[in-house]
Amino acid sequence: FTPHPRGRTTHTTTMKAFATIMLVANLATLASGFVAPRSSLLSARTSAPRGARASVHMNSLLDFVDGTGESYGPIGSLYRQGPVPLFIRLFQPEKYEMSVTQYMAKEDVDRNQAQGNMDAYFADPNGWALEKMSGKDRDYYKIGTDPQQMILTTVWGGGITSLLLWIFLVRIPARMAAQHM
Repeated sequence: FTPHPRGRTTHTTTMKAFATIMLVANLATLASGFVAPRSSLLSARTSAPRGARASVHMNSLLDFVDGTGESYGPIGSLYRQGPVPLFIRLFQPEKYEMSVTQYMAKEDVDRNQAQGNMDAYFADPNGWALEKMSGKDRDYYKIGTDPQQMILTTVWGGGITSLLLWIFLVRIPARMAAQHM
């Protein structure tokens, strides 16, 4: 490492710059998730009354989470049941797809219901099995899709992610660099 005029190393300065860029990118991504494409915002503004504009915006947010209609995407899994089903879906797609297909055939349900159940199973297998054995028939497809809850979840998730990035990319390297001086 080369010494910095103020006593810091260039590595620490580089890490702080990288962390700042990551934080700004994370916040920009979060903010852009709440904005509909420009053309649809203009058409909603000119053709819909005030209350309907909010409905159009929430529907576009739900479409983003729900996917194509016959199934929902990985972000839908994240909002409904958290990170465990998301990681299984991303890193073990064959296991996820096989589970959903088998559940569809066994229970004679559509793909959305099967995905909701398998996401719940991957998030908490014991709780899911207990609910199935007790005869409770929850609609796992609709869990976590309330627009207000989705916004709250996104804001909290973005804040926690930003905080963790700041801690691990700025604070810890700065303390380590200070200890080595």
